[in-house]
Amino acid sequence: MQNKNLSEYISELKSFINTNDYLPCIDLLLKAIKDYPHEEKLKLNLGNIYKMLDRKDEAIDVYASLLKTPFSSIANNNLSLIMLELGENQKCIEYAREALKSNKEYKDAKYNLAVGLFENKEYLKSLDICLELANDSDYKNRAFELKVRIEQITCYWDNYINTHQLLKSNQITVHPFLHISSVSNESSNYKNACAWGKNNMDSRIKKEISKTDDKIKLGFLCGEIRNHPTFYLVKNFFKNLNKDMFSIYMFSYDHETDKKLDIEQDFNEFVDITTLSTNESTNKIQSYDLDILIDLTTIIAHNRSNIIHQDIAKINIAYLAFPGTTGSQIYDYILTDSVVTPLDKQKYFAEQFLYLSKCYQINNGGINTDIKNERSDFNLPNDGVILGCLNQSFKLDPIFFNIWLSIMKNYESTYLWLLDYGYEMKENINKFIDKRIDSKRIIYADRINYEKHLQRIQHIDIALDTRIYNGHTTTIEMIQAGIPLITLKGSHFASRVSSSILESLELNDFITESYGEYERKITSLIDQTARTSAKNLIKQKINNPKILSVKNFTKDFEQTLLKCFS
Repeated sequence: MQNKNLSEYISELKSFINTNDYLPCIDLLLKAIKDYPHEEKLKLNLGNIYKMLDRKDEAIDVYASLLKTPFSSIANNNLSLIMLELGENQKCIEYAREALKSNKEYKDAKYNLAVGLFENKEYLKSLDICLELANDSDYKNRAFELKVRIEQITCYWDNYINTHQLLKSNQITVHPFLHISSVSNESSNYKNACAWGKNNMDSRIKKEISKTDDKIKLGFLCGEIRNHPTFYLVKNFFKNLNKDMFSIYMFSYDHETDKKLDIEQDFNEFVDITTLSTNESTNKIQSYDLDILIDLTTIIAHNRSNIIHQDIAKINIAYLAFPGTTGSQIYDYILTDSVVTPLDKQKYFAEQFLYLSKCYQINNGGINTDIKNERSDFNLPNDGVILGCLNQSFKLDPIFFNIWLSIMKNYESTYLWLLDYGYEMKENINKFIDKRIDSKRIIYADRINYEKHLQRIQHIDIALDTRIYNGHTTTIEMIQAGIPLITLKGSHFASRVSSSILESLELNDFITESYGEYERKITSLIDQTARTSAKNLIKQKINNPKILSVKNFTKDFEQTLLKCFS
């Protein structure tokens, strides 16, 4: 005997959905499916609710049961999206292609396929789909954004000026990370972030700010406790936090076991929320009654900023991973400094500035500078001057690259060392060079483990910073290895990070203010005597414990947090 007729179930279901009350929908749908087992749409709705509640395993099971039904195309598409979220790129591709077999014009599946191919580093195949979706009103923005990301990573600069102007004019809204890596204008960055935040980030009701306990309950939210630049920056910092002043908690959602073991003793509790849904994560963090929660990932890839939307701490702070504004009010503060964000830039940030006294970026306390390998181990020439830029390829741009080529054309003893981001990147750079120099003078570095990376960078003679988006971890690594790094102080946060690091180390001579000065400074260091003098100066600064000190940074950090309660 059936409990209700189908229309009654559907009506009740709609009433819950209209009020965004999704949990009761699950029990209701399970009852309806039991009464109407052949109504496949009920199962589809159940899968969608599970997916909405971030209960991925249950959603996968439901969608898998629909793969031989009239809803197979939708089920395959939804599975492709879940696989993408799980980082299963190949499975994402396979499910998206299955979805397209029964519906060749399924735009959602096409886009998911494009993203899966992109994440799988099949850039040209992804680009073809982006171009196909470029004229579709529903997918135009997303296709454009993915296209720009592909062009950045592969160093395809044919459309560089037009793309830059289009983004700067705010005619199209993209993820803030893409915008700040393409445009250095703060006003334009802010307009884009606000537009993006309005469409992608929920509002937040703030808790009353008060401190009741003797200790401040301090939480960190992070998805980079793994082989990632953020981890190598923060690991020594955690060890130095004042345990008498703070009760400290780490809420991690992506970590490697060895990295976790390296730091978990530095916290009152290391809380793994990797497998928890958004609601479960929120409830878990709320149970700690945090005074401050610092999000070390914010809105970059694979973030959990959806947790921050909830009322989980008295004060939310954005820090480290994203050098810009989120364009939303979910964070009260951004931890920063007066170099990367001078006070007159506050109007371009949704978050209030919380200033550290010196550089905002954590230093890792120094690195081992004993060279245990040879240049030849990395396909570098034994003779000649190595100009090194081991920043990610999306940070490269044709303006600075032309400057580097000009220097190399005038000084045949120089070689350029770049990170290898694949065949497409190298082909595009060879095309850009256009025989101005011998392409063999550009050498590509493989992606290797961190310790070996720190060893190899010591073969660089002059480090070249990037223009719109500076090196962050890379910059401090170069300086701590005793390598002179030349930067151009830009106009927005991401383009002033290296300047902040260098100023804090009293190495202002390596900061330039114009393209001409940038080129002249690099050129001057090709001379061996000048380069030796520069390296001696760096060594003097980094060996001064008052200048490069994790303990001093941590004390400054702690005192800065106290300002939140004053």
